[in-house]
Amino acid sequence: MASPRPGNVWDEIHAVANALPLATAANLRQLIITINARTRTHINRTGKKQELVDRITHYFDELKAKNDAMAWKAIKSGVDALNLPTSRRPKSNSSPADSLPPAHSHRAGSSYGSSSSAGTSQFSSFQRPQNNFRFRQSPFFTVNEALTKMHECPESYSSSDRREVTLTFNLDPAQLARVNTPSSGTQVRLFCTSSKFFSPQRPTNPDLPIEFPSTCEVFVNDTQLKNTTLKGMKRVPGTAPPPDLGVGGLRAVKNVVKMIYINHTPQGQQPEFKKFYLVAQLVQTHTVASLVETLKLTRFVSGDNIRRQMLAMNVDDDILAGTLKLSLKCPLSFARMSLPTRSSKCTHSQCFDAASWYSMMEQTTTWMCPICETKLDWRDLVIDGLVAEILRLTPPNVDHVLLDADGTWRTQDGRYSSARPFDAATEQPIPEFDDSDDDY
Repeated sequence: MASPRPGNVWDEIHAVANALPLATAANLRQLIITINARTRTHINRTGKKQELVDRITHYFDELKAKNDAMAWKAIKSGVDALNLPTSRRPKSNSSPADSLPPAHSHRAGSSYGSSSSAGTSQFSSFQRPQNNFRFRQSPFFTVNEALTKMHECPESYSSSDRREVTLTFNLDPAQLARVNTPSSGTQVRLFCTSSKFFSPQRPTNPDLPIEFPSTCEVFVNDTQLKNTTLKGMKRVPGTAPPPDLGVGGLRAVKNVVKMIYINHTPQGQQPEFKKFYLVAQLVQTHTVASLVETLKLTRFVSGDNIRRQMLAMNVDDDILAGTLKLSLKCPLSFARMSLPTRSSKCTHSQCFDAASWYSMMEQTTTWMCPICETKLDWRDLVIDGLVAEILRLTPPNVDHVLLDADGTWRTQDGRYSSARPFDAATEQPIPEFDDSDDDY
C-alpha cells in the first residue's frame, strides 16, 4: 500500500496548535516573544495560560486565512526550539481550498544539481529545493527557503582572468508583495561560499561561512549593488553579511542576478585557486531593536545571581579577588550603556551595550567580544543584572564604579554605593537602601 501523503504547512501549524494547551505558560510566553520578534506582530504575552493559548491560536488562524506560509517558516525554528509536546503531524483532511498555491517554475541557469541538461529546476514556491548545504546561522535573519540551487562559479586564475556567472529565479505574488513591503522584513539575499568549505559531493555541508571572491561586482536586473560590503574583513571568511538583492528592483518573473569576479591573490602571497558557489535565498530579517528586546526578555540574569556567581568563583579559586574598576561606558560606542551585555562564557565583569554590539555585527560579523577579543557565540549573550543595577542606581554622569569581589560597589568619590545608591527623584543617596528584590 502506498505511503500517505506528507501533511502540508497547515498540518504542522495544526499540530502545534493542538499541543499548546499541554505547554507551560513560560513556553507560551516564549513562543509569543519569538512570533513578535520574527514577524513584527504585537501579541500580548501577559495574562492566564488559556488567554495565551487563545491568542496564539488566533494568530495561526490568521496565517491560514492569509495563506501566509512564509510567516510560519520565519518562526518555525523558534517553535522547534521550544520543544512543544507534539511528536507527529495529524493526518491531512484539508480540502483543495486549503492547499498552498500551485508550483512555479524556477530557472536555475547552470546550477549544480539540476536534473536537465539545460539546468532547469522545478519546485514549488513554498518548498525548499533539495540542496545539501546550510549557511552559518545569524541572529539577523532566518532563511525561509532557497530560490535557486547552488551555482558553481569556475576558478579565476589571475588578476586578468575575469569571470561571470548568472542565476535566475521567480517570485510568486505573495513573496513579491512581502519583499516589496519593507516593514515585512522579508528579503532576497545572495549567499556565496568557496570550495574551501563546500563540496557538491559531500552529503551535508553545515554552517558554511559567507565568502565572496576578493574582487567582484553584483548586478540585479541590470542594476549594480552599490554601497554593499561583500568582502568583510580581509581574508577572513564569514565576516561579510549576505547582500540584499531587493535594491535591484525585484519582479515576479525571471529576476537575473549576475556576478562578475576575479579571485585575485595579492602580490607576494601564495596563489589560492578555488571555486565559489552562489545561491539566492528568501530570508526573514530581524532588526537590532527586536534582537535587543528578545535578549532583554529571555536572557536576563539577575544581580543576585551574578553576585552568587562571583562569590562561588572566589571560593573555587581559593584566591581573594581585589577591587575592580568597572567602566559603565560601552567600549564600542563610548557612551553609557543602556543594556549591559556579555557572553555567559566570558569570565570578566565588564560589559558592552547590546544595541551597539548588534549594530556593529550587522555590518561586519566578526562575533568578537570587545572586552577580551575572543570569538563568542551570539546565542550565549546575557544581560548582566548586576551592571544593570549599578547603571540604574548611579547618576548619569558616573562613568566608573569600584566593584568588590562580593558584588558590592561604590563610586570613586564614595558618595554613592550599593548601600547608598542614587535617587533620581531627589538626586541624593538613598539612606539604608535594600535592593535584595531588585527587578530590572
